[in-house]
Amino acid sequence: MTISGLGHEAVPEMSECGEAIRHLGTHRKLVSQTEQLAPDTTLTPDAIVVPASRPAENLEQAITLAQALRCALLIMCSHQVKPVDVNTLLARRSFSDAIVVNLPANYRHELLDFPALARIKDKLPPACSWYVTDLSTKRNVSLLLARMLGWRHIFFLDDDITDINPLDVQRTVSMLGSYPTAGMRVSNFPDNSAVCHAHRAIGGLQDVFVTGAVLAVDCQQDIGFFPGIYNEDWLFFFDNASRGLLGSSGFEVTQLRYDPFADPDRAAWQEFGDVLAEGLYALLDQGLDWRCATDGYWTQFLEARQRFLNAILAGAGTVDPVIRDQLRLSVEMALKWSATIGPGLLERYTLLWRRDLRNWQRRIAGVRKVSSPEAALQTLGLRRSTGDGIAGISQATTPANEGPATMPLARDELDDLLRFTAEDDGHAALGRGKRSGRHRQAGVQARHEVQESRRFASTLRAFRPGRGLGTAEPRPALDVQTAADTACS
Repeated sequence: MTISGLGHEAVPEMSECGEAIRHLGTHRKLVSQTEQLAPDTTLTPDAIVVPASRPAENLEQAITLAQALRCALLIMCSHQVKPVDVNTLLARRSFSDAIVVNLPANYRHELLDFPALARIKDKLPPACSWYVTDLSTKRNVSLLLARMLGWRHIFFLDDDITDINPLDVQRTVSMLGSYPTAGMRVSNFPDNSAVCHAHRAIGGLQDVFVTGAVLAVDCQQDIGFFPGIYNEDWLFFFDNASRGLLGSSGFEVTQLRYDPFADPDRAAWQEFGDVLAEGLYALLDQGLDWRCATDGYWTQFLEARQRFLNAILAGAGTVDPVIRDQLRLSVEMALKWSATIGPGLLERYTLLWRRDLRNWQRRIAGVRKVSSPEAALQTLGLRRSTGDGIAGISQATTPANEGPATMPLARDELDDLLRFTAEDDGHAALGRGKRSGRHRQAGVQARHEVQESRRFASTLRAFRPGRGLGTAEPRPALDVQTAADTACS
């Protein structure tokens, strides 16, 4: 059978999918086939990129790595870190191959316009704006600079990462010979949301995933962008994960400790991005892709998310009394804001993100190499900060072309959700079968995409609003993975 407008054959409806819609404690299988594979070539980064926000002394390790690997160092500064202090540190370490840039507050540039998502910005939960962060902007600017300066292999390193050595960086970067992106895991003080920290605290099985905090990127590939929400890195490498091309070197690093429950507003701020990313990756774990993230799917995932949060609250009595009250407050805050997120908002955000992603990839493909870092920065309305303590900044930037905040979902946006064209790059999870030490070539992958895409039609029907996927309400144990669940499986 075929579905009008899709033009491909549908497989029988997957009524059993409802039982699988849950918040997962791990997405490790999305990278498990790539871990620990010996790279065919040895690569070194062209540059280490640090989106810095902490005092300059937190850059010691990045400088050590850049010196050992003999690569450039790009430091994007804001918040607590002052360029004059960074340049003083660089001089003391006798490292001259660094580009220090002070990113002004509210920096904008036409190359960084994401007009589709701008339409929906004011429709997101107010908690999304409670924390001011420019991490996504710093990373997106760095991607543009890499294209302009001819850097192919870069390594993102956050300034709160420790216990990382040059050999592990080189081995991770060397995976770019086979994968567009490859990363490490932050396992010593895990890189998780406040809610996921709470899940671990009650004894739940809570894994950590590849992170943008320690991530190698091949900038000559079709790369994503970092949206301005929590879990922006998961959206950046989503397409690679969907194709089985997200590499993990298996190395683990340490993150500076902080109290995830000290401010319950942190959980509120994270909730929308946490729901969005966890929901999209739950689809990948089922072998499906973003086009299955319909209103009906999000309705069921939000229910699963709320069961997940309630189960954490039910188990909070077992945690250390020192953190119990703050843990509860954080999860309660997440639960409160989760209830304000409508499934239609998640569906629309996904669709608009995909539109901006296509436009970004066309835009960045047209970026040309320039003669110097100064020329590249000038193109972006920025200047290199000097050792004189004068942080040269050009405030004149091109404003984003934002549409009205109340603009309704347009017909072409709806068409985008169902259109199967060469432009739609959110393919089903492919190539995650057995590999003989290397990923499958793109040509082999393409031959399977038509077969895999037949699964979408039945899933789209199954996730439509008003269509149930079973009469039995899943019990909370199905939605919260614990160590006991793993032992029984």
